[in-house]
Amino acid sequence: MASRSTGKSKNQLRKPAPSLFSQALDPRWLCALSVLLAALVYLRTAGFPFVYDDHGQILANARIQSWHYLPKYFTQHLWSQMGEDLPNNYYRPLFLVWFLLNFKLFGTAPAGWHVTSVLVHALVTLVVYLFAARTLKDRLAAGVAALIFAVHPIHAEAVAWVSGVDEPLFALFALLTVYGYLRWREDGQQGWLACSLGAYALSLLSKETAIVIPAMVLFYEWRGTRGQRFAPRARRTLLTVAPYLGLAAVYMVVRTLALRGVAPNVGNHATVGSVLLTLPETIWFYLVKLVWPSSLSVFYSLYFVTQPGVFNFWLPLLGILAVGTGLWWLARQEEGVAEAIAWMTIPMVPPLLALTRFDVRDLVHDRYLYLPLFGFAMIVAALVRKLKIGERKAGNIPVAQVVLVLGVTIALSAATVAQAQYWQSDQAIYERGVEIAPNNPLALDQLGRLMSVEHDYDHAREYFGRALRFDPDDYRVLMSYGVMLDYQHEYDNAIPVLRHATEVHPKAGMPYFFLGIAQLGAAQYPQAEFSFRKSIELVPGKARQHFALGQALEGEGRLSEARGEYMEELKVDPTSESAAAQLRSVDEQIMNQATGKAR
Repeated sequence: MASRSTGKSKNQLRKPAPSLFSQALDPRWLCALSVLLAALVYLRTAGFPFVYDDHGQILANARIQSWHYLPKYFTQHLWSQMGEDLPNNYYRPLFLVWFLLNFKLFGTAPAGWHVTSVLVHALVTLVVYLFAARTLKDRLAAGVAALIFAVHPIHAEAVAWVSGVDEPLFALFALLTVYGYLRWREDGQQGWLACSLGAYALSLLSKETAIVIPAMVLFYEWRGTRGQRFAPRARRTLLTVAPYLGLAAVYMVVRTLALRGVAPNVGNHATVGSVLLTLPETIWFYLVKLVWPSSLSVFYSLYFVTQPGVFNFWLPLLGILAVGTGLWWLARQEEGVAEAIAWMTIPMVPPLLALTRFDVRDLVHDRYLYLPLFGFAMIVAALVRKLKIGERKAGNIPVAQVVLVLGVTIALSAATVAQAQYWQSDQAIYERGVEIAPNNPLALDQLGRLMSVEHDYDHAREYFGRALRFDPDDYRVLMSYGVMLDYQHEYDNAIPVLRHATEVHPKAGMPYFFLGIAQLGAAQYPQAEFSFRKSIELVPGKARQHFALGQALEGEGRLSEARGEYMEELKVDPTSESAAAQLRSVDEQIMNQATGKAR
């Protein structure tokens, strides 16, 4: 009887099997769902072609096609294929290594490139879950943060665009840097510190933004030593951060040598005052895109503020102060929110400081929010977990939280799928840009170029005209417009336009090159010679320049000098069939002249 009674008691105490719905809410399943959704929402991108900068960075970049160029990735800037002496602020060797590996695997078939980009995003989502679980001390909140990170449409530019993969790569190694540091601080194992420093080195080589990651380590170290006296606390913090600062210093030396300067000015002449006046509107722009990611584009109508007004300065400033006050209060109430705020703000410091160097038409980008979204997602997850409406629960989770997370996930996923479609072609990108930023000269210029390439010259003229009405001295639009006129053999119209471009930006080589092309078409050989020589002086080592100069010299009857230029062209580009053919032609002409004289 006793044994039966005991058995009955055990059956009575046995918990009912969890429902399938409750099992689906297990944090481990939320993690798996996040990673899966991170890939699924970008599934269609595997059918997208190369677009925008992909043409120059991938299709027209011989440097990513051979291991022979690998050492040069570490001694030249990102766009060196456009001319080694072309000023540039981008030093991303690992980004180029990534392209090289993709080229070796997939050649110029874009599907594989898109798949690897999506896989990196999915991997970052996994790390986001692991990191959020440690930060928020709540695996369900971590699952919510990972879901938001996985499907937030602000990521479309960084994931759907092949050349945007530098953001996920940088974010992956940045997260692993701090994660490894935290494990080292907790376990004391030097292997974790080595992994952290290795990840930081890879992050630096992926993107310049990584220069601020030691600030994240400093934040965590300082926060983790609360309660200690100031002097030993400061000493320990500085000693902990020192290896990261050492790596950053080495990186800056190598970068400075490669770029021939810390951050060369490439044409942005903004004053310190205008940058400071522009910061509130810029920061508010990014905050709004995090909270309400609509009307996304690669082009926006945000320009330098020179006169502070209600809408371009004071209201954004008040909005930032209000949000900052709210976040400060929340950080005092909720576990992990202070760390989330650090992740949301510190990685944004480089893009904000870089306003002094960015193209004046191109000051903000969605992709800069890729890593900061991690912090934002953790803040949202913490707020969701505080929501308690009613007594009903699904498993151990309030139904209100389940409904909210489900609704937000579906809405964000649908928005991401829709946003990714704008990366399915150059035309879709540029038309979207003109729709969102109708007066942005860069968007109009790109769409005009595309129309020109497709021989839709009427629409091309319209877009170039709109851009020049907005900014008559935009040398890049002038150059594009002049090239289109040259294609149509309107040399009398093309030459003044291209000459204006050289006057607006006399230190840019390409306007001189295209001016020379138009002058060559008009049989103005001495003028073309001058333009080509100026182009070579400003941007030496660029393909086609010596070939064009050779044609100008040949037009002047200076065959021996033309022959020398064709030989120089073959040194720059040994694969140039045009230069080889022209060299043979000039040799034949020289031989015929010599034979004629001998007779």
